[in-house]
Amino acid sequence: MPSETGTSAQARSDLPDAAIRNQLETILGSSVFSRSPQLRRFLSFVVEQHLAGLGHTLKESVLAHELYGKGTNFDGGTDPVVRVDARRLRDKLREYYEGRADPVVISLPKGSYVPVFEGSSASRTPSDHPAALPAVRETHPASRFGRARRLVGALAVVATLVTAVVAWLAFRAPADGPLELLPLASYPGNEGPPALSPDGNLVAFAWSGGAEPGPTDIYVKAVGSEVVRRLTDTPAWEADPEWSPDGHTIAFVRDGQGIFTMSQLGGAERQVSASGTQVAWAGDSKSVLIRGREGNTGPFGIHQVFLDTLERHRLTQASIGQGDWKFEVSPDGTTLAFIRFERPGIADLYVVPMQGGTPRRLSNWNAALTGLSWTPDGREIVYSVQEQRGSRLWRIHANSARPGRGSPIGDIPLAAVDPSISRPMPGQSARLAFQTITRDVDIHLMDLEARLANNTIESTLFSKSTRIESSARFSSDGSRIAFVSSRSGDSEIWVAGRDGSRLQQITSLGAPQLVVGGWSPDGARIVFDAAVAGNSDVYLVGSDGGHLRRLTSEPSTDGIPSWSGDGRWIYFASTRAGVRPDIWRVSPDGGEAIRLTRNGGFEPRESPDGRYLFYLDRHPGSLANDGTARLMRLPLVGGQEELVLEGVRPFLWSVTESGIVFVTREANFDAIDVHQFSDQRVARLGRLGFRIPGIFTHMTVSRDGRWALATEMVRFDSDLMLLDNFR
Repeated sequence: MPSETGTSAQARSDLPDAAIRNQLETILGSSVFSRSPQLRRFLSFVVEQHLAGLGHTLKESVLAHELYGKGTNFDGGTDPVVRVDARRLRDKLREYYEGRADPVVISLPKGSYVPVFEGSSASRTPSDHPAALPAVRETHPASRFGRARRLVGALAVVATLVTAVVAWLAFRAPADGPLELLPLASYPGNEGPPALSPDGNLVAFAWSGGAEPGPTDIYVKAVGSEVVRRLTDTPAWEADPEWSPDGHTIAFVRDGQGIFTMSQLGGAERQVSASGTQVAWAGDSKSVLIRGREGNTGPFGIHQVFLDTLERHRLTQASIGQGDWKFEVSPDGTTLAFIRFERPGIADLYVVPMQGGTPRRLSNWNAALTGLSWTPDGREIVYSVQEQRGSRLWRIHANSARPGRGSPIGDIPLAAVDPSISRPMPGQSARLAFQTITRDVDIHLMDLEARLANNTIESTLFSKSTRIESSARFSSDGSRIAFVSSRSGDSEIWVAGRDGSRLQQITSLGAPQLVVGGWSPDGARIVFDAAVAGNSDVYLVGSDGGHLRRLTSEPSTDGIPSWSGDGRWIYFASTRAGVRPDIWRVSPDGGEAIRLTRNGGFEPRESPDGRYLFYLDRHPGSLANDGTARLMRLPLVGGQEELVLEGVRPFLWSVTESGIVFVTREANFDAIDVHQFSDQRVARLGRLGFRIPGIFTHMTVSRDGRWALATEMVRFDSDLMLLDNFR
């Protein structure tokens, strides 16, 4: 049986690559191809391979493997799937071009899998003949209006061709061309961080597909085009796409299922790890790096997974804190740069040789770093940091002798996070893509004794602003509220009445991390934790803003404090005895702290009668896979700890006079439940009319159990931007 090969392919045309890619995206987004995902993948693959100079590799066996997942034993003589789809593709191309006047004609000659690209000044129809296209069939209109229509069509062709050439010239701009800030993707909903292809022509990102919140899939689009191509389509959340250095494959994270890889043209996916929450590529495209940990506890590290054997090798491992987060390998493949969080909200940039060694700290921010990318020459690292007035991009030399900050990138007037830099060929300019995010988090006030409306607890907004409000606590009598707000620019502690009156800012620390612990029983003071100069400690401040005092000063992480009912003690979590935090207590007047737990502890709260201490057995950096911990109880007069509840989430529970109130996350809603002290049973108080976000997560209840506060992300807008001619 005859087999189609790439031997009869014509040489590539002299059309600019940008014009061909623009035409490809137009074809793929057309109604003719909208219901043919396999043919879209087929056309994309053969075009991109040909543009990459690999047209000679377009054989039937290669297409069978890349597009249909066939093995090495594929026999085209008995399985004609490639030839059948090639004929279907030719038919679709003829249907697409019928009556059109596109500036570029893409055809697939009969007997070959190598596409042909030709410029066109009028409507053409691709032919099965490998060497020629048929002449344009002209009609003779009966009136001047027909001539006018042809003239308008010709002008449209010229305008489109000029646009394509201009786009190509922009792409081929020399490295010393002017910087230009351009929108990259501004779709409704949340577009995830960008990942530029190595040549800078394409960008991959996660998107929900619309304005409504929901699971995100991986999408790809050409720079300068609004046509998007959906790469994944599953009910699960997919995020964090990363291009292989050779530009052929995209790795991504599927929530709860691990790391997957897929051809950038689509097709069959491959699971390369059953775990992992971040992914990057090694320099040779033969292995991926994933963020993971041994077991379900402890700080995260970075592991290398070799794609041929799926063998796993650990590269980094933090000893304390949340561990290692975003990371990227240098262009020459020798050095790994990564962000390490040793304390909540406190991170810095590190580098380590890929062959192993001790990580070297590169930055001295002691703040939240959110992303990084190497410059094409491998000399610098661009990273994003959450400063007090917003996120900015900075650049720092990778071989800096001592920790520093480098210099800000001053050409971006927007808040910027998660940079991604292309790796162009010599003589071409680079592109820098980044994400801009706008958030508005509000606090809802709820009366838990009010009548439910359709099983839902009604709520009103408390002290609303257009910024972020979180981490709130009621005073002992429930009449006043202390909360964290960024309405003044920095995140600081504010105090107001429950009705929002008498609003007052009571701190001016400028700390990157603040958590309100609680009020003293007499309402005169508030205990909180703050990260100042890289150290997390417990502080006291008067409820009127006076008498600010640092209570702990150990180099350990001390935080999440609360008062005892009699005001004699302040409980807090601390790592001063080891990597895992335990519960300690100290007098509000200072002095030596006393250790209370030995098996880990986080978020302590005293029982109403003062006999027990409730706490979680795990901190947020070591939660179970479902994001929960166990709620424990320890007798304060001595005795063994006891299990109270399974499946409790940090910052989503409170101790009241009648029981423990906590949030339960159902599939379609959040609800407030109570574990009653009287009968040890759990009862539902009602559903929430909103979802509590995964960041700025908070719910608290007044001591008498009547009033509740919870956060909602009322606005989350993100767009992708591009800085062209970056150098």
